[in-house]
Amino acid sequence: MFKKEIDLIPSELITIETHKYYLSQKEGREVSLEEAIVDFLINYESDFLMAKQVEDLYEQNDEIMKYKWIESEKKGYDIGTEKAAEEWVIKYGSIWREEKESLEKNRFIETKILIQGKNSIDIEIAHLAEIAKKHDCELYIHKKMMKYYNFVLFGKKEYLNVKSILCPKYLEVNRGESVEFIATGNNARYALDETEYFIHNLESMESNP
Repeated sequence: MFKKEIDLIPSELITIETHKYYLSQKEGREVSLEEAIVDFLINYESDFLMAKQVEDLYEQNDEIMKYKWIESEKKGYDIGTEKAAEEWVIKYGSIWREEKESLEKNRFIETKILIQGKNSIDIEIAHLAEIAKKHDCELYIHKKMMKYYNFVLFGKKEYLNVKSILCPKYLEVNRGESVEFIATGNNARYALDETEYFIHNLESMESNP
């Protein structure tokens, strides 16, 4: 089941995670990520994007005003808001937008694991789900050419929540391939550390049967 039409940015994903929590509280059950995504896209996405646009404009204006003050102080005269805005956009606009929509800025941490053993490995997704539950966090996996996934980030990478109903039993990763994880939650770092240990242990067992 392809989900290429669901193209998210990190701020949307973290908002969907929050939305999922409140939906679960409201319904008295654990709402799935799939349900939360659909409900968010249908009922809340347009309002979210509008509010985000307003927030971004305010924050961007603050940055421009800071730039205007600094450059005016350097030059000894007021460079004007229009000139400050033009210069800031050219020098810092793309950097500012990229940082604002970074995974780290939106409370995600990530890790990338290169499979270097002699053989391919089969990652049991249910075990990853147990790790996520143990550390009370959300854990997402990315591998090139994945058949099943929940969404695409930045229009580039497909991600699958390890607790999703779309998960296969195993994910095969060949020698020389990489598998990437992002996680969010207070114990996300512990979850990623345990995930890395689990995968490296799989590599070791496959290399030394």
